[in-house]
Amino acid sequence: MLVRAHYPRRALGRLLVAAMLMAAVIPASASAAGSGATIVRGVQLAAGTCENGGYAMTGALQGCWWIDTFETRSDPTKSHYRATGTEHFTGCLGAVCGTFFTTYVFTAKTDGPWPTSAEIHGRCHHPVTGGTGGFTGASGEISFHDVVNVSPPYYPYWGSVHLAKRVLAAAGSTVRLASAGTAAGTTSATC
Repeated sequence: MLVRAHYPRRALGRLLVAAMLMAAVIPASASAAGSGATIVRGVQLAAGTCENGGYAMTGALQGCWWIDTFETRSDPTKSHYRATGTEHFTGCLGAVCGTFFTTYVFTAKTDGPWPTSAEIHGRCHHPVTGGTGGFTGASGEISFHDVVNVSPPYYPYWGSVHLAKRVLAAAGSTVRLASAGTAAGTTSATC
């Protein structure tokens, strides 16, 4: 009887070791599948900090951001509104430079009817929908939070940009992120 009881314990031990090895291998393959995603963080400065009403970008994204379309169907007598549209960024992420395009959803609350009242808080979500130059084939998502209780306002951002594999290979190890701690009101972007 003792011999028979010993084999199930040995089998159970092998099964546990195999399970631990699988647990170690599965996350490694999942993170390898995510290669090409670059985390971005920084601050978008107020409108007009770039030419033609654009917004200067500091942190990981260095360059300018523009609103191309803005559409809302919200009731103008309400203090909550939602807008959708398209925007684009022209500049660099480390050594990768070009233009990428986004769609967005913007939501905000104002202290009265939205067309004529001050914003209390707002946020927007931007799926990256492609690009040109170094951002050809780019995808990802970037979110912004509006800090509007200061003058001028600023907009912290965070998210990830997935670069095409051929762009990553061409850039090699030179893709570096700028510090996300860049203070609002300062920029090294040339717009």
